[in-house]
Amino acid sequence: MFNREKLEKLYLLIIEWGIYVSLFAPLVFIRTYFFPFVVSKTIFFRTLVDIIFIAYILLAISNPKYRPRITPLTIAVTIFLVIIVLTSVLGVNFERSFWSTFERMTGLLSFFHLYAFYIVLTSVFKERKQWEVVLSVSILAAVFICLYALTATEAATRGGGTLGNTSFLSAYLLFNIFFALILLIVKSGLWRIFYAAALFIFLYAMFFNTEPTRGAIGGLVAGLFIMGFGFLFYYLFSSGKRTLRISALILIVLMVLGLFGFLQLDFTKEKIAQLWRSSSVQSRLLVWSMGWQGWQERFLFGWGQENFNIPFAKYYRPQLPLTYDVWYDRVHNIVLDMGVSSGIFGLLSYLSIFGVAIFGLMKTLSKVSEKKNTMLLFGMFAVLLSYFVQNIWVFDMISSYIMFFLALAFINFLISSTSSEESANPKTIPLPSFVGALLIIVAVLGLFFGNIQPARASRLTLYGISYPLEQSLNYFRQAMKTAPMTKFEVSEQISNKVTEASFQTTNQNKETVSEGFRFAEEELKNTVASAPLDFRSRLFLGRFYNNFYQFSGDTEKLKLAEEILTEAEKYSPNNQQVYWTLGQTKLFEGKKEESIELLKKAVELEPRVSQSHWYLALAYKIAEKYDLALAELKEAERLGFDWKTDQSNFNQVIDIYKGVGDNNMVFSLYQLGTELFSNNPQFWANLADNYAAIGEKEKAKEAAEKVKELKPELAPQIDEFLKELGY
Repeated sequence: MFNREKLEKLYLLIIEWGIYVSLFAPLVFIRTYFFPFVVSKTIFFRTLVDIIFIAYILLAISNPKYRPRITPLTIAVTIFLVIIVLTSVLGVNFERSFWSTFERMTGLLSFFHLYAFYIVLTSVFKERKQWEVVLSVSILAAVFICLYALTATEAATRGGGTLGNTSFLSAYLLFNIFFALILLIVKSGLWRIFYAAALFIFLYAMFFNTEPTRGAIGGLVAGLFIMGFGFLFYYLFSSGKRTLRISALILIVLMVLGLFGFLQLDFTKEKIAQLWRSSSVQSRLLVWSMGWQGWQERFLFGWGQENFNIPFAKYYRPQLPLTYDVWYDRVHNIVLDMGVSSGIFGLLSYLSIFGVAIFGLMKTLSKVSEKKNTMLLFGMFAVLLSYFVQNIWVFDMISSYIMFFLALAFINFLISSTSSEESANPKTIPLPSFVGALLIIVAVLGLFFGNIQPARASRLTLYGISYPLEQSLNYFRQAMKTAPMTKFEVSEQISNKVTEASFQTTNQNKETVSEGFRFAEEELKNTVASAPLDFRSRLFLGRFYNNFYQFSGDTEKLKLAEEILTEAEKYSPNNQQVYWTLGQTKLFEGKKEESIELLKKAVELEPRVSQSHWYLALAYKIAEKYDLALAELKEAERLGFDWKTDQSNFNQVIDIYKGVGDNNMVFSLYQLGTELFSNNPQFWANLADNYAAIGEKEKAKEAAEKVKELKPELAPQIDEFLKELGY
């Protein structure tokens, strides 16, 4: 039988190694998950935290010294968690706030796990040696991720590695760069070789990756500046020597003048101008504007976690398609993100975490006896600054959140362990046995319903996407029944799968496709019902009804499409997509003039969007207003729309030129068509007819023989054509 002491050692062993393994979560990448870069590592981390937390509760009940300590930083983190929960309850869709989506996995459920992660770290890891091991493990995991990213040959993992995106990788690396730098300075012996090598790998991955991330690099530079010069100024000012203080003041003045001079250089001005004109900056300015408008509407408590999609649609800026992206679920700015999701109270509670941490670090400086150990404090201050600066441009995912809460726990250790009074009489939170039992039950339920079931649903969703329709429908049904969070994304995947199958003319059972359409319709309607303010779900349902009509010929589907799209317009009146889709519905209904008016409205919202002109050109073509169609086609071309890459679009352009009677252009397009789509027999057949019409018999013969080669079953017709040519 285990005695109490042995049980405590077992609990500590589970916690210690569980923490170490959890730091490898960013390395986890399992392809058999829907959104494998996100879901697999999030499920891995949360599952480990559940196991660790159960062991921790048992340990805390057994031995009071491991119970959570009441510190200013822990209070700040706790208040932040309470406020984001409260604002989510008061938000527009608590279910989405709690679960999030497969693409993000950053809802309240993940925050509960991150908070538990923080509590365990601050309660169990109380010695510097322990923290040096924890940080070293994090550095080791980051080294593996960088090596994978730098050597990957697949497009999906090249640059971003197991994180899938260079921005996410850079945000994750910021923490480990400073961890490695801090330990390189304060440690001695052979370990310094490891930290130096790791630092070199991290910086190489940051600066020489496939797509260096400006925000993270800017944050890193700012952090290194604060760390280096902060230490220098502190050393000079605290030395007690007047000469050194004067030197510090002179150095500050020189730095300010140097920075001002650097900003005046033509090279610097040109780089700043290029950055300002870039699509990434312009798109962020637009999204920030939408975020600010959304925050103003619900200034105090926000819209709730994960609900930016609602104000995004409501305050949509029609210029956004010019930046090549029309969907955003984050503001890409931490201040506005917090404001939109949790209001001013959420933002202030978030900023208070930084304020308490930085104040604690600065206050602790005077208590550090050995100068080089102040680098621990300046380094962690730099980490917070770097992280905040880069988050002005991007947003967090689970990998950076793990690092952030790890850094907070380490800072809590640094600023609380130096107080002899607190160490001698630590204030801990009482933990009655019945509360501990309740927390264990919650952890077990969370393990099953919050991790195992979503993991199963993610796999089933991917199977549904990957397998033929006959099998995929069953996988999708299982996925929808397995986890509540599927309703926010999987219904779109079902509709995409069924629609794709409906356009395939071979090897498709019509009854199976019909069944798929009915199933997809039901799930899309459920999604609309569960998210009544969501523009996107209505838009997708409207598009789906148009596709359903094309497959079935049931005009009732067009009425339903018109109804749902008219509703969608109310939720995002400045979004071109709703007018494009509703315009298509009107064309199917034979209401050509109404379609043209809708598509004109899309053009008027932002005349520089080429796709709007293209859709209007097609409507004019169908209405047989070919001159107007040609004018819109030319405008779409001028704005950059490339119709030559799509065979269907290519044919539409041929029809427009036929309509205006420009036979020379039609002939040229047939020639171009045989070059771009050389395996399409129709282009060769049309070219043969045109050559025959102008008396180019030899060329007509060559084109006709190409048709016979591509489609042998047309040989009798081709032979007859050649006979008429005299061959």
